[in-house]
Formats: sequence, C-alpha cells, structure tokens
Amino acid sequence: MEKYSKIYVTGHTGMLGSTMIQKLVDSGYRNLVFRTHNELDLTRQSDVEDFFHAERPEYVFHIAAKTAGVMLNRKYPVEFLGDGTLIAVNVLQAAYQFKVKGLVFVSSANIYPEDAPQPMTEEQFMKGKMPYYWSGYALAKTVGVKFCESAHIEAGKHFISAVLPAVYGPHDFGSTVLPMLLDKFANAVTKGEQVVEIWGTGKARRDFIHSEDVADALIFLMEHGKGGQHYNVGSGKERTIREVAEFLQEVSGFTGKLFFDLTKPESANRQFLDASKINSLGWTPKILFEEGVKRAYQEHLEKICSVYKVGM
Repeated sequence: MEKYSKIYVTGHTGMLGSTMIQKLVDSGYRNLVFRTHNELDLTRQSDVEDFFHAERPEYVFHIAAKTAGVMLNRKYPVEFLGDGTLIAVNVLQAAYQFKVKGLVFVSSANIYPEDAPQPMTEEQFMKGKMPYYWSGYALAKTVGVKFCESAHIEAGKHFISAVLPAVYGPHDFGSTVLPMLLDKFANAVTKGEQVVEIWGTGKARRDFIHSEDVADALIFLMEHGKGGQHYNVGSGKERTIREVAEFLQEVSGFTGKLFFDLTKPESANRQFLDASKINSLGWTPKILFEEGVKRAYQEHLEKICSVYKVGM
C-alpha cells in the first residue's frame, strides 16, 4: 500500500475497526473511506456493489461482522449465520468484482474444530466439528476464509484472512468475556458490591490480544502475507478465565468474593492459537496483557463513574 492508496475499512465504529482507523492515520495513510451501518447496510448486496462502484477502493480491511457473546450466539444462531455470511460475502464479492488490489478479511479462532489439538495451527481448518455455541458465527467466518482462498486460486487475488483469538482494547463495551468482566469489576468497586459473578467454572482458557497489536498485524499481512492464505494472529500466551478474574481483582482493588456460576455457559474449554506462521514472517505482538488490561479497566471505570456521577 502507498500512503495515498484508497483504503476501505469496514466496521470502523467498532472496537477493532476504530483502532484500525487510528493505526492507519498514525502510519501516514490519509485516503481512507468508511461508512456507518445507517449509511451502508453490508447485508444488502446491491448497496455494497453501488458503494464499490462509486468509491473504487484499492485496498480493503474487512472487519465488520455480526458479533456478540456466547449467550446471544446460542440464542440467535440464524441471525449470526445469515447476517454474518451476508456481511462477509457481499464485501468480498464486490472487492473481487471491482478488482481491489488487496484485502485482509478478519476471521476468528472459532473456525477451528472444538476438539482441535492445542495450540491450534492453520492446518486444523475444516478438520472437524465447529464449536457448538458458535456454529452460526463460525460458519460465516469459514465462508469468508474459503472465499479469500478461492479468489486467489481462481484469479491470483491478494486476499488474505487473519484468524483472531479474543480481542480487547479501547472502546470495548461488548458482551464477550473480557469487556463483561471489566464492567463487572468496575461496577462492583464503584457501587461497593461484595460479589462478582463469573460465568462457568473459570477453567476455560483463552488467548487474549490487544486491538492495537491486531491492527498492526493486519497492515503487516497486507504487505507481507501470501494471497489465499490464512494466518493465526495470536498473543503467544493463554490464560484461564479465573486467572483473568484474579488479575482484575488485583487491578481494581476489589476486596469481595468471586462467584463462579456453573449454570452459565463458558463456550469452548480451550482456544489457543499457534502464531508461528505469522511470527516467521517477522511479526510479533508488542502490548503485554497486564499493560493492556490495566488501560482497558481504567476506561471502563471512568465510564461507570460517569454514569453514576461518582469520583474515582
């Protein structure tokens, strides 16, 4: 990519998308294009095609997706499969049709089988049953990865997929595990509560990576990745949910008790990405988990304090 290249970022209002925009601006890219959901509904194929016809982006970072936590995925599998697939394919098809020079599609560790050997390598893709709670979301992401692979096979397109673990960062107020925990501890400290409830046993293990590291990796893959390939973008370390909760207890100063609710789902037991493929190209993450989570907690605490109009 050149500094003047026209770059389209989907999902720019979300946590990762907004970080991506900031990273591109900080790196000297100025010819950026994006649309809110109200301006462009990515589930409508004709609207997406009209946008690509009018704007003619040269490069695309496809981050937009239908996302939420395990409970909503479990409750609304049709929406996550249907809308998720449309969002993925409509942008990919238009990028292919209008001859985009390069594209990076953001996928998820949930594309790998629920019983995949750990840490999970790229070779595990489509080698087994998808995670039960995430099947709709995972299938939509799988279709996107296969589209990028097919576009390269058929026409030599520089379409690449980035497979991500649990991403966290600034402006992350969603319903996945880490932002939920951040809110719970900030709430408990602010309101003087004595118990923080955590879903499941706390034994599930996750690979957490900061959105700034992911944005850096996506640009790196656009420049150094091989078309048609998918790359795990992982932190290189995994933690149990209990370990995360205990660290947040320390960071927040919460002096009450942790209650693990065994009636609540906790999704896959373990999701740890083997990132040696992208590491071998020269990319590694830079932000330590402890540093990133402290920053994220402070943001959540400030939000909670502003809602309840209390001092910190």
